[in-house]
Amino acid sequence: MQPLHELHEKRGAFGGFIGPRTLVAQVQNSAPWLFDGSHPDSQLVPETRGERLIEHGFHPLGWWSILRHADLLEAQDEPTPRARTDYFALCLAVHCASVASYVPTDVDAKIRHALWFEPLPEEELFAMRELALYHGNWEIRHISARVVEVEGCGPVSGHDGERLSVLCGGMMGMLAAGRASDAALFEQAVDAELEREARAFDTLCRARGREVELCNLATILTHNVGDVMQAIERKGTKGIGDEQKLRFADLARERFERYGGAFGKAAAIYRELLASEGHRHYPLREQKLLRANHKLLLPLGPFLDDWGAKLARWPNWGTRERAAVAGALLDGCRKVQGQEGYYRALAGFDSAAPGGLESRELASELGSAAKRELKDTTLRKKLAVRRESFESSYAKRARTLLEGWR
Repeated sequence: MQPLHELHEKRGAFGGFIGPRTLVAQVQNSAPWLFDGSHPDSQLVPETRGERLIEHGFHPLGWWSILRHADLLEAQDEPTPRARTDYFALCLAVHCASVASYVPTDVDAKIRHALWFEPLPEEELFAMRELALYHGNWEIRHISARVVEVEGCGPVSGHDGERLSVLCGGMMGMLAAGRASDAALFEQAVDAELEREARAFDTLCRARGREVELCNLATILTHNVGDVMQAIERKGTKGIGDEQKLRFADLARERFERYGGAFGKAAAIYRELLASEGHRHYPLREQKLLRANHKLLLPLGPFLDDWGAKLARWPNWGTRERAAVAGALLDGCRKVQGQEGYYRALAGFDSAAPGGLESRELASELGSAAKRELKDTTLRKKLAVRRESFESSYAKRARTLLEGWR
């Protein structure tokens, strides 16, 4: 595929929306390893070529196949209904590929709302519906380090929240179009996914010794029901789907009889322990070194010791590169108040790097601001906390919150 950053499109090149080539170029910028053949699973992407872009989505790596065949869709000032459906597939793929990366694409509103509320012929609505219902089968372990595996429930991640928002958008769009039977299919899919996530959370609540995973799952579930809210309460949905809103809205805040209260419990843990970790990681976005390999994807904070140690030992970097990454983390500690994850990443880095963060070699490459930050008393105290003690404190507090919930 020709590097799409070399192909220029005007602003609003696709009927006022961002152009197809620009969208894929954004993914190339954020996750170049999806395009250069360096990912070990790149050969698993099916090579069959359909006539339409949406036809490439019905495979566990359908998102990847759509990206590879994006040249099937041209920019158009006045897109046809067929092109709009293929654009939906492309937006779904680029969002899936980038949402857990350092620089996610900004197409949320299109797949949650805008593209569902456009008048389309029967066959195009059917195609959108089928891909939206299928894309929960997309394999996302290649593109996310934020997945919690729960026995009997499967993997749970923030990608599931993105999927829920698409399903809710489809449900609201179908209701607005008077297509009650299609809306019911989406409603059933939303309910099934929420039930699965609640069951996964309850499973980990009963599993002693897995509190770090429980905290990560609390973060995921709280964000996921936030995605549901953004889809069903968008501007333009007033007076539409009141029954569905009553069923799915505010799961984290009220009427906890729904789904056994799992989302309320998750939100209690998240608000008390983890909310400060939910920032957008802007300090890391400019550090392109972190985008070089899928194994460098950022896990959920604040439990980042292993990730920090990985950065310290990354085989393709020299002292200059390690210093640049450590400097970005130190910058993040200064800019993002209340977070603990960057401190834990630095603790892991310190334990794994030869000579630690204060080695002479690293100091020779660090900027003056990073050197000052390393002398900060608060930072030194936080780095001195052993990983076991840090994680144990979160485990105890999470258990206390669960025992005292309601």
